[in-house]
Amino acid sequence: MKQKNIIQLLVVNHSENDAVETSNSLRNSGLSLRPQIISNAKLFDKEINKKTYDIILFTANIAGLNVAIALDKLKTAQSDAAFILIGEQTAEETLELMKQGVSRVLPEEPEELMSLIIKKEYAALKGLRCENILSKQLEDSETRCQQLIDSSRDAIAYIHEGMHILSNDSYFKMFGYESRDDIEAMPVMDLVSSSDSSQLKDFLRHYLKLNKNKTASTPSESIKNTLKVHGVKDDGSEFQMKMEFQPASMAGEECIQIIIRNDGISQKSQQKLQEKLAALNIRCQETGLYNRGYFLEYLLNTVEDAIDNNSSAYLFYITLDKFIKIKEKFGDIISDQFIVEIARLIKDLTDDNTVLARYESYRFTAILKTDDEQKALQMAEKIRKSVNKHIADVSNKSITTTCSIGVLRIDSANNGAQSSLTHVQRACTYAIEQGGNQAHLHIPDASEMGDKELLRYWANEIDSAIKQHRMFLVYQPFVNLLGEGSENFEVYIRLRNDQGDIISPREFIPHAEASNHSIHIDRWIIAETMHTLSDRVKAGHNNRFIIKLSKASLSDDKCIAWVKHNLERYKLKPESVIFQVNAHQAAESLRQTQQLSKKLQQLGCPFSLEHFGKEANSFTLLKHIHVDFLKLDIDLVKNIATNADKLKELNAVCAQANELNIKTIVPFVEEAGSLSAIWQSGAQFIQGSFLQDASESLEFDFSSFA
Repeated sequence: MKQKNIIQLLVVNHSENDAVETSNSLRNSGLSLRPQIISNAKLFDKEINKKTYDIILFTANIAGLNVAIALDKLKTAQSDAAFILIGEQTAEETLELMKQGVSRVLPEEPEELMSLIIKKEYAALKGLRCENILSKQLEDSETRCQQLIDSSRDAIAYIHEGMHILSNDSYFKMFGYESRDDIEAMPVMDLVSSSDSSQLKDFLRHYLKLNKNKTASTPSESIKNTLKVHGVKDDGSEFQMKMEFQPASMAGEECIQIIIRNDGISQKSQQKLQEKLAALNIRCQETGLYNRGYFLEYLLNTVEDAIDNNSSAYLFYITLDKFIKIKEKFGDIISDQFIVEIARLIKDLTDDNTVLARYESYRFTAILKTDDEQKALQMAEKIRKSVNKHIADVSNKSITTTCSIGVLRIDSANNGAQSSLTHVQRACTYAIEQGGNQAHLHIPDASEMGDKELLRYWANEIDSAIKQHRMFLVYQPFVNLLGEGSENFEVYIRLRNDQGDIISPREFIPHAEASNHSIHIDRWIIAETMHTLSDRVKAGHNNRFIIKLSKASLSDDKCIAWVKHNLERYKLKPESVIFQVNAHQAAESLRQTQQLSKKLQQLGCPFSLEHFGKEANSFTLLKHIHVDFLKLDIDLVKNIATNADKLKELNAVCAQANELNIKTIVPFVEEAGSLSAIWQSGAQFIQGSFLQDASESLEFDFSSFA
C-alpha cells in the first residue's frame, strides 16, 4: 500500500493570516499539502531540526531571520528542502540569492505560477532524493562487488581502452607479479604472447563494436565472449588460459571485465567458496555483524511488510558517545578493536528476533520484530546500561564509554525506509543533545502518519488533552466602530502537545471532524466559554463572546440542550453568547442550519455566519436562515486600501447587510490604512492583528474606540 504524495510545506511569514491564505490558495490549486506556519526564528530552528520538509516558502522576513540566516540554518540542519522566496527582486538580486542557495524567486502574483513552481520543485526534489538513494545503493553494491572480486580464486580484472584499471590478487599473482600496482595501467596486450596478440586485438575490436550496437542486433545474433590464448608471466614463461569478457562499468566509466577461471578448484570447493562469499557479502568483516547494505535491504522489507500486512517492529540507532575523543587519544588500531569488543557486547544482548548491524564506523542499527513497545524500550535500556558499565581492555588500555540510542516504531503508518532512518537518527541526536547515555523513543507527529492512523491518533490526543487540561481557549477582540459599550471577543481553541508546543486548530480540527470528535470539542468550548463569561460578569465586565460551531454540531440533536443547560448553569444572558457557523457549511447543511438558527433565536442567542460574501449569490442563503451577524470573508477585505474594485465589493455587501438589519464584522484588519475605507463602508465591527492577535488574555482597551 503506497502513501500519497503529500508535500511537507513550511511557510515563513510574520502574518499568520497571510500564511493561512497562501496555503489555502495552494490547496485550492490542487496541491496535497501538510503546511506548517512559523512566525519567529526560534520556531524555524525547531521545525527544520524536528522533521523533513520538502518546500520552504519564505514569504516575508521575520525578526531575527532573514534569507541568508535561514539558508545557513538549513545547511546546518542538512535539509534538502527547496527554498522558494516570494517577493519582487531585480535580476541582479535574484542571481545573488540563487548563488546563496535559493531555489526560486517568485512574485506574489499570480498564485497559479506559485502552485506550478512548487509542483516542479517537489518533483525535482523527489528525483534528487531518489538519485541519492540509488547512488548510495550503487556505492554499496560496488563495495560488495569489490569484496567479492578480492575474495575470488578466479583472476578478475577490468580494462578500459585496452588498459588495466583494476584487478584482484588472483589476477596479478597468476601472471607472477608482486602487487596489483604492477598490473594496473599496463596494456592487456602485454600479458598475452606475441603470437596471440593480433587475435586478442581483433577479438576486442569486434567485441566492442557488437556491444556498442547491441540494441540494433538481430535476435539471432549472439556475441562471443570467450577467447583461448597464451598468457605471459613476468618471468617470460607462457601458459594457456581462457579469458571471459563481460561489459561493465567502474566509477561511471564503461569498461570490460575479464575473468580467467581457476579450473583447479573442485566443484565442492567452489560451492563452499560461494557460500563463504555470500556470507561475506552481508557481513562486516571486522565485527561479524550484518553490514550496512544488508541492513538497508532488511529495513526496506520490514517497512513494506508493516505497510502491507499491518505488522510491527522497532528500529534502533545506537551511537557511541564521544568516540572521536577516544580515537584521538588511543589511535585508529585500538579504537577499531574497541568497536569490535562493543559490537560483541551488544550482540550478546540481542536475541534471534533481532537483526543487528554495524551501520557505519561507531554506529550500530538493529530491528526487533515485536509490537511490544515496553520490550523494545527494555532492550534499549539493557544495551545502554551494559555499554555504560563495560570496561574494555584493549592492548593494555582500559577504555570506557556510553551510548545514545534512538528508537522508532515501524508499523502501517510508516512513510518509508528512508523516512524511518531520518526519524530514528534524529531521535538519537536528541538523546545526545540531552547529555547522552540515554535512549529516546521517537514520537511521530501527525505529518508522519497515514489517514487511518491520523484519525486514531487525534481521537486519542483530543481525549487526552481534555483530561490533562492541555486544551485551552484564546480570545481575539472585535470592536464596534460606533462605540458600543460591550467588550466583544471571538473564542478560538488551542491544544498543547506533551512537549508543551501549541498546536493550531487547522492541524487537528479536520481530523477531529473526520473522527466525529468535533462534537466533543464544541461542547467543551461551550462549557469553558460560558464558565469564563460568568467569571467576567461577576467581575463587572460587559462581555459578549462568539463561539464557532463545527459542521457536526449542525446535526447534533443535543447541541441546543447543552447550550441551554450551560446558560442556566452559569446564569448568563443569552444575548451575550453569539454562535457562529461557516457560511459554506451552512449552505451544504441548509435544513440543519435553519433549525439550529431558529432554536438559538428562541433561546435568545444571536447567530452569525463567517467567511461570508465569497460567492456571488451569498445573500440567497439569508432567505432561509435568520442571521444577526455576518463575519466577512478575507477575499472581501484584502487590499481594500489600494484596490478600488475590492472596496466597491465590500461596500456593496455591507450596504445589503444593513438593509437586512444584519451587523457586519470585517476581519483580518492588518494595518491602519484600511480603517478609513472600512469606516465608510458601513460595517459595524472590525477584527484583526491591527487591534490584537488572539491570546489567552482578555485584556483590551475598548474605550479607545468609544
